[in-house]
Amino acid sequence: MARFGPDDGPAAIVAAHLDTVFPADTPLEPRRSPGALHGPGIGDDCIGLAALAHVARRLAAGPAPAHPVVLAATVGEEGLGDLRGARALLDACACDAFVALEGHGRDTLQTAGIGSARLRARFTGPGGHSWGDRGAPSAVHALLAAGARAIAAAGGAHVNVGVVGGGTSVNTIAAEAAAEIDLRDADDAALEATRDRVVAALRAATPTGIELVIEPLGRRPAGSTPPAHPLVQAARAARRAAGLPPAEENASSTDANAALGRGLPAICLGLTHGADAHRPDEYVELEPLGPGLAALEALINALGRGLPQER
Repeated sequence: MARFGPDDGPAAIVAAHLDTVFPADTPLEPRRSPGALHGPGIGDDCIGLAALAHVARRLAAGPAPAHPVVLAATVGEEGLGDLRGARALLDACACDAFVALEGHGRDTLQTAGIGSARLRARFTGPGGHSWGDRGAPSAVHALLAAGARAIAAAGGAHVNVGVVGGGTSVNTIAAEAAAEIDLRDADDAALEATRDRVVAALRAATPTGIELVIEPLGRRPAGSTPPAHPLVQAARAARRAAGLPPAEENASSTDANAALGRGLPAICLGLTHGADAHRPDEYVELEPLGPGLAALEALINALGRGLPQER
């Protein structure tokens, strides 16, 4: 974390995340082709981190901003990280505006955060031999039946059973099984209602002889920054200053959710174009990066002057 400008008072925070979706043993063979950079995590979020370093050099070389600006790299944005880095950052630093950086999606502006509730459902039972103990309850069978019931109970709301596992062998009645479930919604109250329905369905579908334990794995708050808020207006003006067309304004799930959950104005900016995020063959395009960085610099200049108070 680096702070520029006055040592006291709330700061405008600009953050990019260090973590990726890939395990530590993922082969890293970054390469450059004509007009592009390739590699796992290159856009999500290596380019965001590089942009932080670029902006830090600019701020260090120029006059100190009149309003505090904090640049920070976070952890725990991906997977089950539950935004722990962004949450810790906000605990440590008073904030009046939050900007999350992502490599992809230069021509989008995320002004709202999609909330998520994540659960692990663990089923356990006595197990046994598939023939000799036939009729005994199976943890895997319970998971399949309860999972199907939970998906149906969610109705039209988003539910994803992303990870399942369990059992011992093909001829063993499973003594254990588990599923990791992701629920999402743009509205926190609706998300909580979906979570309650899913949990109730899991419990109702669990047969006698099987124990179910439901463990919360994370909760990202939803929220939004109004279109007329000075932060959104500044981001639009920064794009115009960089010669970029108006961005598509929509919602996503990023570090900005941590700030939105605390009632703070927050947005997420993309820096360039690319594709195949969360895949080893991910890439970003270099030509669109220049205007993306120019828009970021213009926004940080505005943040350094201090945003006008919301009316």
